[in-house]
Amino acid sequence: IKEKLRSELAKLNPAITPIPKPEETKASNNQKPIEISTTPISSAISLSQLSAKFISAKNEAGYPSKTINGYYDTHKLAISVLGDVAIDSLTHHHGRRLVSILKKLPVNRVKSYSNLTIQQLLQLKNEPTISHKTILKHVERISSLFNWAIKQGYTSENVFRGKLEPIRNTEKIEKHFTNQELHLVLGDKLNRESLAINKPERYWATLISAYSGARLNEVCQLNVSDIQKMDGIWAINFNADSEDKSVKTEAGNRVIPLHPKLLNLGLLDYINQIKGQNYHKLFPNLKRMRSTGYGTMISRWFAKYLKKLGIKKKGKNFHSFRHTVVNKLTNQKVYEPFIRELIGHSHGSITLDVYGGRKPLSVLLNECVVKIGAC
Repeated sequence: IKEKLRSELAKLNPAITPIPKPEETKASNNQKPIEISTTPISSAISLSQLSAKFISAKNEAGYPSKTINGYYDTHKLAISVLGDVAIDSLTHHHGRRLVSILKKLPVNRVKSYSNLTIQQLLQLKNEPTISHKTILKHVERISSLFNWAIKQGYTSENVFRGKLEPIRNTEKIEKHFTNQELHLVLGDKLNRESLAINKPERYWATLISAYSGARLNEVCQLNVSDIQKMDGIWAINFNADSEDKSVKTEAGNRVIPLHPKLLNLGLLDYINQIKGQNYHKLFPNLKRMRSTGYGTMISRWFAKYLKKLGIKKKGKNFHSFRHTVVNKLTNQKVYEPFIRELIGHSHGSITLDVYGGRKPLSVLLNECVVKIGAC
């Protein structure tokens, strides 16, 4: 009966070909029969494998070493807390657990307690714990890892997203130096803390940042050759032209005029002195740290220096020079694209970023830099 029905159907619609039964399907002379596997295929990778892929991708994309080292440290910490488990085995419980343990870890765990396990660290008594800001950095980094993993198809869910409640900050924190504070910082005590004890890097790194708004590591990693005379104007070339240098963003690659105050104070004399000793780096006494670059020694000294001056408070640190420069220039209503070019920020506009081009040094000098007037 079945064969008769098939024959009739074929006559009614010749385009429809009968579908053979599974047992009727035969391999051709040159093909092997297709075997259907009943074993599930798992593509799960471990946390350490995911971290390695992520770090490799960021290296290829040209991310700064400081940023990559930060990611690596967070990944290593997460693995020590959760274990090197398959990422598909992670649940929201693991996300909550990571945040819970981060809140209990002591400050300077790597420096002071490098030999202790996570469990041993949690058993320490009366130790100050890491700040909410540090916890937030770790959570953001591990969340970024899993956002990337989702885009790459390694997993389907980010169990770390939203696990740390933001702290509502009602306190107003002034991050720039007041004029009075600036006079203290750049006054006679700076000389006594630097040149007088043969630490010129403290003196010149501080002043360069105060009169340019440049980031700490941008200044500390400078080579002697980065101070150049261009179009008759002495300028600083901030760049990442060697493996030991980095810029935070593409806009960080820039050439800016030296403030006349730096020339009057003798910066060129210092540069000639360093050249005469055949040094490559502008501040040869500074050592490059793996995660923080060349600025670590200056950052530590400056924090102590502010304490001595009696002006160390929340929000006040070396980065305050950057806030101070921006604050001074905006108060004088300096054209915002000039300020952004000076400090190495993108203009935030396709028109200006792509078509605006670099401003002539003379314009940047006269319309922006000379108006800083730090002290």
